[in-house]
Amino acid sequence: MRTGINLLFAFLLMACLVVPASNAQTVEFIGAGSSAMWQEFAIAAVNDPLLNGPGSHHWTTKGKCPDKSNCAQAFDSRSGPGGSVSDHQGGNLWVVWNAAQTRVWAYLSVDSVVGNRLFFASPRATLEIDSNALDLGSSLNLIDPALFKYGSPASATDSTCPAGVKTCDDSSLPTKIYDALNNATITAAMTDIRPEDALFAANRTNCPPPVTLGCLGYGVSGEPVGNGVQSAFSSSEATPVRYAITGSDPVTGDPIPAWSTYPVGAQPIIILVNRQDAAGLAQTKAGKFVITNVTHSPQLQTIFSGANCNTNVFAGAAAHPIFPILREPMSGTMNTFEFTNMTNPVAANGFVNSQETKVGTSNPLETGCSAGGGKRYRAIGTGEVAGAVLDGNGSTIFNGVDAIGYVFFSYGNVSKLAGNPSYGYLTLDGIDPLVGNPGHTTNGELPVCALPCPAKPNTTFINLRNGNYRSFSFVRLVTDTTGALPAANLVKAAQTDINLYVPDFVPYVPANGDEGMKVYRSHFTVPNSGISKLPNNGITGGFHDPSSESGGDVGGCIELKTSNVLGQHENVTGGCPK
Repeated sequence: MRTGINLLFAFLLMACLVVPASNAQTVEFIGAGSSAMWQEFAIAAVNDPLLNGPGSHHWTTKGKCPDKSNCAQAFDSRSGPGGSVSDHQGGNLWVVWNAAQTRVWAYLSVDSVVGNRLFFASPRATLEIDSNALDLGSSLNLIDPALFKYGSPASATDSTCPAGVKTCDDSSLPTKIYDALNNATITAAMTDIRPEDALFAANRTNCPPPVTLGCLGYGVSGEPVGNGVQSAFSSSEATPVRYAITGSDPVTGDPIPAWSTYPVGAQPIIILVNRQDAAGLAQTKAGKFVITNVTHSPQLQTIFSGANCNTNVFAGAAAHPIFPILREPMSGTMNTFEFTNMTNPVAANGFVNSQETKVGTSNPLETGCSAGGGKRYRAIGTGEVAGAVLDGNGSTIFNGVDAIGYVFFSYGNVSKLAGNPSYGYLTLDGIDPLVGNPGHTTNGELPVCALPCPAKPNTTFINLRNGNYRSFSFVRLVTDTTGALPAANLVKAAQTDINLYVPDFVPYVPANGDEGMKVYRSHFTVPNSGISKLPNNGITGGFHDPSSESGGDVGGCIELKTSNVLGQHENVTGGCPK
């Protein structure tokens, strides 16, 4: 009898222990990296019925909280034989959870190379959320409510939610969700360049002097953390930190787990211009703009290398100074622009025409060009580039007039410049990257998206899909076996939904009636990366997820998916070996 009572007591005890577990929170996904997918993945996580669907909730934050700390940040705290790292990376954060508060998703927007480093660090970086996130009214509605099917209704305690809107952020982060996410480990890198290309960019930046175009000199000898690359417009800086993507971590010596990539889609880099000056970039003839197109060679190379910052590089234009806005060398956008338009990472030409030409130790970059009378400025992040073209980010050093810069296109990235004839974009080598997109015009104005702005499958980014527009890259998710299933589901949902709300990219593979990209970039062995694995274009198995690809592809030759061309990179003057 006593034995039976003991068994009954044990059963009841186990039942008490098990029942609460059914309400436990499962962190499905914590991504960190490129802003290129930030909005689209939030929309997918909320709206897609296979992920969360009806009853799901969302919350966003950014910047500094009342205690002057980052509201959301990633923390890399590695320490070992290779030194120590104590690096905090603040960024924009979205959080999504289901109605039962049992499944949680999050994405911190930082930068592609930073996102790769946070994921590949061993041990991995963690997500930190300021405790102010628990306060009512802490949400910021950073993503337009019109893009969400589900969310919280307007309330008297949340003045940021328009009256009657049913899809706003929750006014605060629930305690259960906060506890599940705070100090949780990053599960995926979100990147617009291959991990091999990201590591190449990090090593090129975090290389101690002497400075060359292959070693930019921000590194500190014997230390894993280098000097920050500073913004000319703010206190922002991008700090290079050592990491590896295979073998052992260079700081801790811990092994780096195996990983896979999931191609998401393709986005173009577009050339932004400020057209407020009729004597500069807004010159007209017979009522039409004189400067509507730029060649990658030699015009972009001349302007962004600082050789000549003047409108006289454009045929038929009168001379007037112009002001190129460069990104930090760890930016995925910068590296895509650098190696598709400017120079070649695998050539023996010493990076001729690089954006970093004659930058040297100028930090922040605010330096006159060799000719033409203009200056080059450094911006940190996509928002600062757009802000520099708009009005110089409101700074006292530059007002934005006659600025020329570059960003990965999304409707959100260009929203402050869109629909305004004082700003625009240039075609590149005579090719318009935005043909077919909602709001597209033929006068070079940036298109407006009245959210949502759905598009029919196969109609967007026509010159990107067919490979005619050269300046683009593929956005990808990187994860390991632990994070594979939720990552794959999230990627598929984003590809399925992309044409339904805001068509910011072309899906890499067929999805929801869209044929996706018809081309890929030839993969090649990246120099100075420590990667011995042979390059692979990912064709094996039909570009499946996870991808079989390996090697770098930034600036690789654009090839049809029906062929398998390896090791080919565009040369400096344009074109590929045949």
